[in-house]
Amino acid sequence: MATDGFRRRREPVARALSRVLPGDVLWFAETAEPVFALTFDDGPHPGTTPQLLDVLRRHGARATFFLIGERVAAHGELVGRIVAEGHEIANHLMRDERSVLVPGDRFRRDLAEVNQLLTRYGTVRWFRPGSGFYTPRMLRSAAGLGLRAVLGTLVAAHTGGPGDEAIAGDLLAAIRPGSIVVLHEGTARRSGVAATTEELLMALAAQGLRAVTVSELVEG
Repeated sequence: MATDGFRRRREPVARALSRVLPGDVLWFAETAEPVFALTFDDGPHPGTTPQLLDVLRRHGARATFFLIGERVAAHGELVGRIVAEGHEIANHLMRDERSVLVPGDRFRRDLAEVNQLLTRYGTVRWFRPGSGFYTPRMLRSAAGLGLRAVLGTLVAAHTGGPGDEAIAGDLLAAIRPGSIVVLHEGTARRSGVAATTEELLMALAAQGLRAVTVSELVEG
C-alpha cells in the first residue's frame, strides 16, 4: 500500500466502511483477546526487513508481511527468513503501484505470478491492493486464487522526514484489540519503521496488547 504520512481509521469508521463498500474485505477483527495484527507493506528490502525481523524477535511478536513480487524475486533469502521466524507472508502484487489503475488482465496475471512466487515459501491467504483502493473485479480475481483482501484500521508510512518521530505516538492513541495496523518498509527512506515498531511493541506490551499475524487475529 503506497501512502505518505499518517492516516487513522478508528474501528467505528472501519465498521462503517465495511458495511458500505462492496466485497469481502477485512478492515478489523472482532475479538475479546488482547491482540492486534501488525502488518508491513512493500518489502522485502535488505535495508529494512532484517531490522524489522530483529525487533519482532526481541519482543516475541509476529506480523504479516505484504510482499511485492519483484522484490521477492530479488531477495528470496529475506522471504525465507520471514517465514522461518514464524511470520506470515501475503500478496501485495508485483510492483509498488496503484492497483486500481492496472488493467484487469495484468492485475490478474500479476496477482497469480506473485502467488506462485510466495507459495514456494508457505501458504498465502491474503492480498492487499497497492494504495489500498480496490474494485469488485479485483476482489473476484483474488477470490479465484483463494485470497481475501486485507486493508486496515490504522495506516502510516515513513517519509524520512521529521514527522516520522510522531508516528508511534499517533498510532498508540488508537490501537485497540482487533485493530489491523499497516506500516511500510521497502525503501531506504523508510528505515525508521524499525524504531517505530520497537516503540509500539514496548508501549503496547505495557498495556497488555500483543502483535499477531492477520491469520492469528481472525482465528483467535
